Amino acid sequence: MLTMALCLSFSGCTTIRDAAKGTARTVGETSRKVSSALTPSGADLKFKIALIGVENPLQNNPGGFNSYFQRSLAAIVRTDCRSSLVDEGVGEILASPPRLASGQVDGYALAALGRPRGLNFFVVGTLSDTRLMEEKTGFWLWKDTRYTLRAVLRMEVIDSASGTKAMDETFSEEVVLDELRHQQLQEGGPLPFGEIEPVLAKLVPEAGSRLCDALSRQPWQGFIVGADRGRITISSGSAVGLAVGRTLEVYGSGRPVESRDGLRFLKPGDRAGEARIESVSADTAEAVFSQPLNVGPGGTVRLK
Repeated sequence: MLTMALCLSFSGCTTIRDAAKGTARTVGETSRKVSSALTPSGADLKFKIALIGVENPLQNNPGGFNSYFQRSLAAIVRTDCRSSLVDEGVGEILASPPRLASGQVDGYALAALGRPRGLNFFVVGTLSDTRLMEEKTGFWLWKDTRYTLRAVLRMEVIDSASGTKAMDETFSEEVVLDELRHQQLQEGGPLPFGEIEPVLAKLVPEAGSRLCDALSRQPWQGFIVGADRGRITISSGSAVGLAVGRTLEVYGSGRPVESRDGLRFLKPGDRAGEARIESVSADTAEAVFSQPLNVGPGGTVRLK
């Protein structure tokens, strides 16, 4: 009874702390699934997204994170984000997102890359920190040292429609090590990626859950890549759910704007009218205007 009382009074008892954290995560995941079922994204169309994993060179992180991030998060998206479709080819071509001189991700440049390919969002995961830690636990006769390996993941989601962030969150997780293994890793130089994988196996699902939740609140948008004689071509097709006969709301080209810190964005264009899809392939669709409209490449569409 004394031991239980001490555990309740002090944070050194990791079993109770970890159990509470796990319970909170389970409740959060259940709430997300219920919310997703009751409040879908507003359309039966899928988002096309690209996954890019980045290692922070300043932290001397080991290689292997990029492929692990793409593989593990893609599996989560296929299972839990039914409204999203991963374009796996982009992550292989684009090893790192374009950045400004400040080091920030250049969302405007990513939007320019994503629109012709029909990409709605870029998901950039950065393994920003990995480190070994020691923590004193308990007190009096129950004093001990807790040895852990900690990893920090930052996830940024860039919207190709505007170049802005739909999500920017940081997640941290750790695993407990025995004292001997902790000492061996401390003396062995850079951490092997195999030692970090168990931490990521706990961390990435949490980040994936937040990603699914963030995407579920976004409206689907397509991008106009061609226009001729009252007809427009958009860079999305049957792969995301478009079909002949569906009506699209058409918006003009966005206007570039720049913030004080040098970040560029696309201000949405005004609604111009409607268009009806006449033909569709896997990755493109053609639609005709219901009335003459002056809209060219650079504009966007939404499902009516």
